[in-house]
Amino acid sequence: MLTFARNSAYGVFRNTREKPTDTSRLCLHGAKNAICAGQLVLREHADFEITGVRFTNFSAPYVLNEGDVRYYYQDFIKYNDGEYPDILSDAETVKVGAECSQSVWVVADIKAEALSGLCTFDAVVCTTVGEFTFPCSVRVYNVTVPDADKAEFYLEYFLDPFTDLAGDRWGEDRMRFLSSFAESLSMIRNNSIDIIVIPLLTDAKSKRVSGTEWELDFTYVEKYVDFMMKNVPVKRFAVRSIIASVNGDVLPMIDYDGSVKNVKYKTPEAEAWLYAYFKGIYEFFEKKGILGMLQFRLQDEPHYTDCWIWAREICRKAAPGVKCGEPIDEHPSGLGLQGHIDTYIPRINVYEPGADYYDRMRADGKELWVYSCCFPEEAWWLNKFIDHPFRHSRMMSWACYERKIQGFLHWGYNYWSDTSLYGTSPAARFKGDGFIVYPDKENLRVIPSTRLLATAEGIIEYELLKIVEKTDPAEAHAICASVARSFTDYNDDPENLEFAHIRLLQAAEEAANR
Repeated sequence: MLTFARNSAYGVFRNTREKPTDTSRLCLHGAKNAICAGQLVLREHADFEITGVRFTNFSAPYVLNEGDVRYYYQDFIKYNDGEYPDILSDAETVKVGAECSQSVWVVADIKAEALSGLCTFDAVVCTTVGEFTFPCSVRVYNVTVPDADKAEFYLEYFLDPFTDLAGDRWGEDRMRFLSSFAESLSMIRNNSIDIIVIPLLTDAKSKRVSGTEWELDFTYVEKYVDFMMKNVPVKRFAVRSIIASVNGDVLPMIDYDGSVKNVKYKTPEAEAWLYAYFKGIYEFFEKKGILGMLQFRLQDEPHYTDCWIWAREICRKAAPGVKCGEPIDEHPSGLGLQGHIDTYIPRINVYEPGADYYDRMRADGKELWVYSCCFPEEAWWLNKFIDHPFRHSRMMSWACYERKIQGFLHWGYNYWSDTSLYGTSPAARFKGDGFIVYPDKENLRVIPSTRLLATAEGIIEYELLKIVEKTDPAEAHAICASVARSFTDYNDDPENLEFAHIRLLQAAEEAANR
């Protein structure tokens, strides 16, 4: 059996072979209140099966103990142009073909209260052809990453928590699914929770009662908000856009019988409804004492700003002081929203050529995020596609830090469609862009991906860069620039990323203890 270890920046394919510098020792480095990960790789001349992994002989359980370490088998998604490592499987066993490499991911959850220092342990991979021991170590640095709800960086995915996977919207199966869903959001450090309000209002039998009045029942909005607050470290709730996206000029309105119909913007009916909608949400969040966590989206990717500005003015009156932000996929829209928008979220290929404008808006006090959604699809852009190296999902946070970007939005966390556009069908164009997690219908849960893990690593590194910045901004910049200068200018060497990761931990430890 050939065995070797790889750091988490490497993709291990079935045809991956060892390098002269490879050994079977896995050395991980991490901060407190954070994860760190690496891979154990096995390859044999004949078919075999991995039947489990156990972790033993922990030298410093006050630094890390057996319960802090878990493992996943690397699984693959097959497309017409090849297969790519992405699914992190926790199946009991995995079969491995002859002359194929199989990665086993080792993920260490370092507690906030852990002591700093070095902990060594053994990972014993059990197979049908024997047991193979990999010596492992985790060095925990004396620096603590803040909880996601207190973090500097915002991460938001468009979510589909009420997917058909789990049946009834509020039944036992749904709550079981939502528990797994929330666990994955915590793992990726998604701290800005996307919320689609109207279906939750209609679940509670909200209805129109006159030409200008609605009875809006927030029972299920509250149930969803409370669930997320209890199970995910939430920093913000972002109410999903209500106006039809891009070129749309209609919005959904709850009618007398509780059904939903579309109404044209700027009509008296639409204005009355939108005022009631914004005011109801405002009063709900105010009553719960979390008004400061609320932000509105109004119209996703507006190509004409008239609808957006119309809705923004109604929002100012109905929800005073609440900020509004929006994904922007055309630079003229970003220009047109000046003076109205609070959080600019240009797509990365809109931000880069328009950086002077967006950076100026940030300097003037506006919040600046970026996002990706299918485009840009050219290979030289950092992106979250399955056929990109998954380290690109990690390096996007480095590019955000270098450009002083405060948050990242990605449209598709669990949009599990069979479409050939952004799913996992063999001919998919934007491979896996809506599959950051995978459905496990049999067990009513979600399955993580390597891109989820890489995203979490990158966000942790963003927080560490901010810690270094407080005492040595030049060093923070130098470390970041060694990895990524922008979303098209970056060092794609996985060994360089690992070196920068260790350098960053050392600098953050020094900064935190000055």
